[in-house]
Amino acid sequence: MVELRLGLINNVERKFIPTKKEFLEEYLQSLQYIEEYELIQTYQDKVKYRCYNDHNNFKYTRNIKMKGVTDVIEIDKETFNNVLKENDDKCIRKIRKYYLDGKYEIDVDYFIEPLDMIMVEVETDSATLEDYIPPRGFIEVTGNEKYENIGIFNGSIISNNTILEGTDAVGKTTTITALLQDGIICQDRCMDVISVNMLFDIPMEIRTRKYQEYLKRINKKIIIMINTDKKELEKRINKRKLLSEFDSLAYEYNKLYMETYEYMKLNNMLENKMFLVDCTGLTIDEQVKAVKTYI
Repeated sequence: MVELRLGLINNVERKFIPTKKEFLEEYLQSLQYIEEYELIQTYQDKVKYRCYNDHNNFKYTRNIKMKGVTDVIEIDKETFNNVLKENDDKCIRKIRKYYLDGKYEIDVDYFIEPLDMIMVEVETDSATLEDYIPPRGFIEVTGNEKYENIGIFNGSIISNNTILEGTDAVGKTTTITALLQDGIICQDRCMDVISVNMLFDIPMEIRTRKYQEYLKRINKKIIIMINTDKKELEKRINKRKLLSEFDSLAYEYNKLYMETYEYMKLNNMLENKMFLVDCTGLTIDEQVKAVKTYI
């Protein structure tokens, strides 16, 4: 059964949104797994009320945040349920998985209500949080009120149903980071369907058929970002410290993305879920605004 931490608890933490699920899974496999449980939390006058469900063993707390600490008090089931009822069952519901990364405590929250999303919280008692080096694909949202639990409870997350696709150096990470500031969460590529089939040796007919089948079964939008300025793509690639085998062919892959989209559009295969944004010559602000029009 989960052990409650009661009394004055340090609530200094760093928050991250993992935008590449493959990198998150790779990171978690390297950590020490401790436990997991379901959390249901609701609010009354900015006070957090929590229910911990560990295999149908329940505990309840009232959490009052005070600057750098939170006063955690154990309460009974009736008190919690009364607050939940007053909110017409409005709540945050999530599965929390708890890991250790050396000196750091890693909470991975898989939100179920009010929306489907993943957030990672990092805490520590014995080392400064500033020394924590996040893995690839983690974008920090510490200090952004939209990613505080009470903000999420009140609907601060605008969207979480978009995947950005495109070749290397087209600006996906920069765009995702900017969108996150506004409460718009985007996944960086669909590695298991879109990216894995965007290869020169896969025939167009086979690739696009797989894409259409995928679009039919998902409740997400795919936004393909392209940049037809070869010199600009090469300039961005050359700034990278480490180059992959795909980097040198960024312009060619850019054309493949564009040709694939045009083929699917011509053959009515987009299912109103795949869109194209031409970022050629756009500033970052213009690029973000163009992507937003489809979200």
